[in-house]
Amino acid sequence: MNSRIVSLILFYGMICNAARAAETLSVVPDSAQALGIVGGRFANLHDASAVRVSPANILEIQQPELLVNLAAWKGDIQLDASSGAKVQMSRPWVFPASIYGVLPLDTGRLAVGIGISTPFGLASVYPRDMDLRLRYVLPYESSLLAVNITPAVAYKVTDNLRVAIGLDVIYSDLQLKQIYPWSVPVPGSPDGEVKFHGKGWGLGAYLGVNWTPTKGHRVALIGRLPVRIRYKGDFTTQGMPAVLAAGGFTETSRFDTELTYPGSVGLGYGIDLSEQWTLGFDFQWSANSSHDDLPLQIGNNQALLPSNSAPFGWQNSIDLGTGVSYKIDDNWTVRSGYLFSENSQPALNYTPSAAVYDRHVFSLGVGWRGKTCGVDLTYAYVYNPTRTISGASQPAFNGNYRQRWHVLSLSVTRRF
Repeated sequence: MNSRIVSLILFYGMICNAARAAETLSVVPDSAQALGIVGGRFANLHDASAVRVSPANILEIQQPELLVNLAAWKGDIQLDASSGAKVQMSRPWVFPASIYGVLPLDTGRLAVGIGISTPFGLASVYPRDMDLRLRYVLPYESSLLAVNITPAVAYKVTDNLRVAIGLDVIYSDLQLKQIYPWSVPVPGSPDGEVKFHGKGWGLGAYLGVNWTPTKGHRVALIGRLPVRIRYKGDFTTQGMPAVLAAGGFTETSRFDTELTYPGSVGLGYGIDLSEQWTLGFDFQWSANSSHDDLPLQIGNNQALLPSNSAPFGWQNSIDLGTGVSYKIDDNWTVRSGYLFSENSQPALNYTPSAAVYDRHVFSLGVGWRGKTCGVDLTYAYVYNPTRTISGASQPAFNGNYRQRWHVLSLSVTRRF
């Protein structure tokens, strides 16, 4: 295997992981109430996380409100490669958290809010001593962290029309670690490692419009602009043979790239079937094809790559679903939801660093609301049907992929 091709595969696998993370986790909301009605939340979500999800909804909040969300994710990701190699994620737990606040300035007419969340993020860790047929083409550790600061303001235009605008201020950290076979360019050399690490900021905006055509019926429209982030950092190596250093390569060089998080348009419909029952339906279109090629810049180590960019070939995708809630009394509510997310990554560019496919999310939750406090708890099962890949550009990645997630979300609300 040519060492230059190895390097390209390493980097490309990392970026696919990061970009797919934007789709993978952003469709699973962070608050327990939103997750409870996962496929029907746009028009019916009334906790403070609406600041980011459906900002015009914050006009429904009558008192200053602080919302803290904690979650535990347990993943089961495995590849059974056509070659006979097998690998399974070795660190299955992820613990995201978020916080939101809403302040009504003119009750029912004007409100402001802000959130700090991690809507885009994914981490995969595989054994360092994985099968030799995968060791040099699959990162043993890759991670994406994106912290999103979302200030928003909402205004009641008429009794039936409400509008809101907000900003996506995103800080992102991207990292990959990979075993590298230095024996390919320099026979007899022991294995080493390479690491890509970059950080960057991005700015976007979003708009929310809520319309109430008649009592008990709500329509919500949410549009989000794409966010481009330029990552800057370091490309570092361990164990580089001295002969390569003498040829102009260095253990550390700069690392630069750009990644665009896709824009989207969402439409939600909510209806109150009775005083107890509320039903919602959501549809969302995501422009995943907005970024065709990825620049690859690693300074004086650039000769390790056969190209200065890598193609993606992503496809636009849709999400759709429903959510229902039942109000038992003034304090207790139970919720359930379903969400389908369409796959947007073709088999040609597939990588185990982002082992995803069409996604089905099933949720069940309960919430308690008191005069000044509230607690919500939701369990969700994220099911990806097993996907068989037979045409990947990296033949080692052909095979059967399995991915499942168990999610437990806890939210605590304090009103003042």
